[in-house]
Amino acid sequence: MSGKASHSEKILSRADLVMLAVGNVIGGGIMAVTGIAIGMTGRSAVWAFLFACVLVLFEAIPQFFAGGTIRMNGGFYTQAAMFGGKYFAGLYAVIFISFFFGASMYALSFADYVLDFFPNVNGRLIAFACLTVFYLINLFGVKIAAKVQYVLVVVLIIALSTFIGFGVSEIKPGFFGGDDFFFGGFNGFMSATALLSMAPSGAVFIINFGKQCKKPTKDIPFAIIVGTLVVSLLYTGMAFVAAGVLPVEEVAGKSLGLVAAEIFPRPIYIFFMVGGAMVALVTSLNALFGWITPPLAQACEDGWFPRFLAAENKRFGTNHWIMTIIYLLTASIIIFGWDMSTIANVGNFLASAATVVISLCLLTLPKKIPDLWEKSPFHVSPGVYKAGCIVSALVDIMFCYFLAIELTKADVIGLFIYLGVALVYPYLMLKYSKSGVEIEVSYEEA
Repeated sequence: MSGKASHSEKILSRADLVMLAVGNVIGGGIMAVTGIAIGMTGRSAVWAFLFACVLVLFEAIPQFFAGGTIRMNGGFYTQAAMFGGKYFAGLYAVIFISFFFGASMYALSFADYVLDFFPNVNGRLIAFACLTVFYLINLFGVKIAAKVQYVLVVVLIIALSTFIGFGVSEIKPGFFGGDDFFFGGFNGFMSATALLSMAPSGAVFIINFGKQCKKPTKDIPFAIIVGTLVVSLLYTGMAFVAAGVLPVEEVAGKSLGLVAAEIFPRPIYIFFMVGGAMVALVTSLNALFGWITPPLAQACEDGWFPRFLAAENKRFGTNHWIMTIIYLLTASIIIFGWDMSTIANVGNFLASAATVVISLCLLTLPKKIPDLWEKSPFHVSPGVYKAGCIVSALVDIMFCYFLAIELTKADVIGLFIYLGVALVYPYLMLKYSKSGVEIEVSYEEA
């Protein structure tokens, strides 16, 4: 077996990973984009949530195979480099930068909930302050961030369960009747499904914590499954309440604060808004700073981007330059005033495009590491394995299409320019870079 073994401290347990997975999943979906999805398809957003969860399980199949076979110290980037080769590693690295859109969405959604309490404050300033706080927390290391996540996720689950418990009795009769289902037609329903897919799919990003896991091949697949299932159950209950308490036209495009104000006594409303909505968003923001840096650090070390950016803080072991760049990119989206719907659709489109690259690269896993594959607890026949990877890629291509039809022509042109740069950049770097791209695949048998 070849590969660069990492000597970093293995500090994350199974419980840490489950908490990071749950915290990363909750927030981007139910809190940030439920109102947008209701605006696309009405009360059938409930079915869109369920359908999205099913599709995400198909999308995650290659990650069960890969995450259950080896420890990959650069997360998804290592997968692209190891199983797709240099060009695909560079392609993935460029697309992966765009995941910072998620951070801007979480911060802006957090600000929307603050505005429910203080409507006269500057929402963009609140979003910027939220982003800054969690940027600083993550500069002090992943273990501190994980401890913060424990506390926040426990409070979060209590708050969301309270929303469901109070809200079910307030759902108006005739939920499944009338004209409030599928009013955006098939395209509206599928666009809502594609948008909501970002919610349950968040658990797979703990793959990027492989470098810091104690038992990655056992704990990462477990955390992905448990995180996805736990949140799917919460989402289903919350979606019924979100779409069934108030008229659809009142909640379309709005935060869950409107529904919470309708069903809760004032003290519980405050607890939900703070302990549920706001905590949901900051747990996702907190987790994102952790999982976005390892792949980019590996890409810098390999020469796709300036190598000095991969430098680690000697005391805390964090990639401070990369975190700072992600922070500045996210802040620019907030400052320039992009609207939430565009941020969500653009960010999710690029995330799905990146997953297509990974799914296709992982087709070669059984041939590249045959000995480890034979010992993998997820070992299956070649035909079944390839079918899983292809289905995953097709699901993401479908997501890209239905997300794109919700964007303006200018947005779509911008997306394809970005993807064009991503396709050309690694070719130019491999051919003309003076410093050279030297990929040293960083993985370990675990």
